[in-house]
Amino acid sequence: MSRITGVIVALATTAAVLSGSTVGASPPPAAAEAAGLPRVIRGGVELTLADGDLFRVWVDRDQRAVWGKRLDAATGVWSGRRVVLREKDLACGSVDARTSNGAVAVMAACDSGKTYAEDQAPTGSRALWSADTVTWSSYELEGEAYDEPGISPDGSRAVWPELRGYVTWGPEGFTRHALEAPGREYTATATITDDAQVSYLYGANVAPRRCRLLVLTRTGDGAPSRQEVPLADACQDANFANVDSDTAWFGDFSNPGWVSVISRADARSPWAVTAIAPATAPGLDDTDGRLATRFFTAPGQSLYAVGSARGRVVRAQAYDRLSQTWGRPTTAYDAGRKRCRWGDNWWAEPPGVVMAALSCGGRNVVLTVRDGAPWQALRLGRHPYGLSPDGRYVAAPGRSRTHVISPERGVVTLPGGVSGRCDVVVPDGPDGAVLLTARGRHGGWPTVLQHSTPDGWSTLAKTSLPTFAPDCVKARSSNYELPYRFDVYARWTGYTVRLVETDDGWTVRRTRR
Repeated sequence: MSRITGVIVALATTAAVLSGSTVGASPPPAAAEAAGLPRVIRGGVELTLADGDLFRVWVDRDQRAVWGKRLDAATGVWSGRRVVLREKDLACGSVDARTSNGAVAVMAACDSGKTYAEDQAPTGSRALWSADTVTWSSYELEGEAYDEPGISPDGSRAVWPELRGYVTWGPEGFTRHALEAPGREYTATATITDDAQVSYLYGANVAPRRCRLLVLTRTGDGAPSRQEVPLADACQDANFANVDSDTAWFGDFSNPGWVSVISRADARSPWAVTAIAPATAPGLDDTDGRLATRFFTAPGQSLYAVGSARGRVVRAQAYDRLSQTWGRPTTAYDAGRKRCRWGDNWWAEPPGVVMAALSCGGRNVVLTVRDGAPWQALRLGRHPYGLSPDGRYVAAPGRSRTHVISPERGVVTLPGGVSGRCDVVVPDGPDGAVLLTARGRHGGWPTVLQHSTPDGWSTLAKTSLPTFAPDCVKARSSNYELPYRFDVYARWTGYTVRLVETDDGWTVRRTRR
């Protein structure tokens, strides 16, 4: 079996589905915390503990150790980093984790030897558990093991799936449990209760042309009870993720339209699909035309389906999570004679507002909406939109006006637009913006920072950014990884730049392209 890549990113994105964040590689911090799931950080994940402290666990860049550190919520001070796992001849490539009642369970995906093979399933993974994030217990897992751990509500027990069953932690320490999972396809997940009841969920072909989600439940090593749960695409190459001892998700975690919720009322109740994937719900006006249907949402907002068969009239529908049905389509944007395609809708941490980026006739357009209000189309020309560092706010610069989109105020329109080919704008809160623009004869290369005022733009400072002989041609946003930035370039030269707010005010930082 090849390695299931991106498991940690996919899991974090799934938190967005139930908590209402937008599509992307991972949810905003608030979304992850609200769902009780880890937030993806570089090399690992960040957990919110029961007392409000944050705990980060990550793999070192040289893959030789797993580290952890804790933020004291009362003081705002991080501890020094501590070793969570380090063994001779062990290389680790990723970690995933769960927390409950202050305890933490970690799955460290590792290989024996000096290097970690990115293109193969890990065969030297470790199960890790700690009651206090300081003292850790470790156990070697058998065969291919990489799925996330499960943890009981009181934190005293945990479970890690492995090749031929699973390993549990409890007052007795680590225990290996063999379990046959006939017909298993792709990934699985496991949950555990305070009473050590384990449920092992996986997709399986139970008969010719009949696929089901199977749930094997038992305490100890007795014969498990077996339950078949009808679930569309249960045998497809999708992912499982447990949320708690009674809830799991299945589907394409990069897309909020394609995630189903499987849950039960308590440990004595049967498992069932309690929320179908919205993309399969009744009433969806699905299109695979020029602007194929995509799904967008944000914290506290509905899920929306947006698309257009011919790319001119863009239609949107809102999803009712209670009835699990789609509302009537409405027109979100009419491009007239222009044809639209999807723009830049890939984010490291999705925006805190509902937004859909389009490119219509070579011009950028951002569509946005808040529940109960009509859609708004913000025209940007050839300029990119800009995100705040936490993704909460979006700046959409136009030729005569600049718009800031926020959860608090919706769309705020500021006087003063942008005209330079390489001008870029980022939001400064819900009702302000910062502009990097050109002044003087520098071929359009940015030279000054300006801030929005009630009368337009006001200069903050000159920059030390270089200017080149060929005129600046274009600026584009890079939002698929942190930190957010812009590429500013001519045909053969240019640089990458970030607009950063420090204790001393706004400044720019660049790297050469």
